[in-house]
Amino acid sequence: MPNDNAAALDLLTATGYALAGLVLGAIVSIALSVTMRLVVRRHPSAVHVSRRAKARQRLLLLLLGFGYGIDYATAPSVAGGVVHWRGSFQHAFLIAAILAIGNFLVGLLRAFEDGVVEKVQDAPESPHARRVETQMQVVSRVGAAVIWLCALAASLYTFQSFRVLGTSIFASAGVLSIVAGLAAQSTLSNLFAGLQLAFTDAIRVGDSVVVHTPASTGGMMGRIEEITLTYVVVRVWDDRRVVLPSTYFTTTAFENWSRRDPAMLGSVDFDLDWMVPIEAMRAEFKRQVSDQELWDGRVSGLQVTDAIGGNVHVRVLVSAANSGNLWDLRCNLREGLLAWLQDQAPYSLPRLRIEPHPTTAPALEEREEFIEEAKRQWEEKQKADDSPDSIATQYLDAAQIAGSSGIRQAQIYGSSRRTGWRPGRKHTPRPQAFPAADDSGDPDAETRTDQRPQKPTHPEVQREP
Repeated sequence: MPNDNAAALDLLTATGYALAGLVLGAIVSIALSVTMRLVVRRHPSAVHVSRRAKARQRLLLLLLGFGYGIDYATAPSVAGGVVHWRGSFQHAFLIAAILAIGNFLVGLLRAFEDGVVEKVQDAPESPHARRVETQMQVVSRVGAAVIWLCALAASLYTFQSFRVLGTSIFASAGVLSIVAGLAAQSTLSNLFAGLQLAFTDAIRVGDSVVVHTPASTGGMMGRIEEITLTYVVVRVWDDRRVVLPSTYFTTTAFENWSRRDPAMLGSVDFDLDWMVPIEAMRAEFKRQVSDQELWDGRVSGLQVTDAIGGNVHVRVLVSAANSGNLWDLRCNLREGLLAWLQDQAPYSLPRLRIEPHPTTAPALEEREEFIEEAKRQWEEKQKADDSPDSIATQYLDAAQIAGSSGIRQAQIYGSSRRTGWRPGRKHTPRPQAFPAADDSGDPDAETRTDQRPQKPTHPEVQREP
């Protein structure tokens, strides 16, 4: 009976010390929260620490107060003897404290991630902002995994049996690493692929991508919503989430529409009748696109890209700041131009023509004569262009246009047409079949000119009086 009273007294004493420890931990936690609130008023960026670590630090402090209170109450000097369950409690308290500290460190890491990402969120479409957000997501996850792994290892290391096991594991680390690598080959490949995606900048959170899956025939367009160490989440246009392994983006080709710059070009196509007023439609397009707030002002144009068959293919090209704005801009322009065509130019809408009295082709002999006549006219035109009279006419026209200040250039131009000489090219004069008459009236001047050695000079055309 005395032993039972002593045990009950020890339990009541331990409970009292435990409650005192909880109260002390709560007081310290509240004091830290008030201090943190004052810090946030002066430094608003510290709000992430308060939000992420507030509950975690409170749990840690309450646990420490509770554990140290019971540990103090069961001490031999306080309890008046040895409490048989004190060793087991200290072991459990140590493991709980290690895990609580790991949880608190993870909270600080999350707060650091939020602070860094917040600084670059002013420009959400900036490639640098998406790159920082992606890398911080991966770094945060890797850091959390390392913290929890260390906490688990420290917890297991408190057991004597695991210490012996750890020594033997280190002794056979080479063999075990090979076995573990073969067993978890796909997991490790995804892990390294996730790290590669994060730090090689292949994709980033917020990028617009087109992925091809067995369920999609033409590919699915969406935005990168989350990048982890093992998988990537793509949010498609209808708010579905497609989860792909990280190795997909390192082994399969995909489209990234916002790799460097989110600005994009898009087209709106129309098949219209041959009677469509292109200039009027182009003016209406310019008016409509200038009124669109989604247009970024870079590119706009309307062109006829094809005219084969019974329709004329008209393409409108516009640009926008991102893929979402581009989609809405294309839809608005398509609706606006279609309404204008229906109201102002209904004859431009596509139609199918049926000719009741088709035009028959001429006979084969007439067609051959037509071809020969076209060839003959072209050859006559070529001969007329190459005749001396045509060259002289071109020379006189050039001389009249050039005037007195351009006679020299006209002479060189006319001579080059006959001799093939061009400025800057070495030229040897050809022997003339009909020597030009000398203005001096000397009949032997031609003979003396041919016998006298002359330096090769650039030939010039003598200007006619």
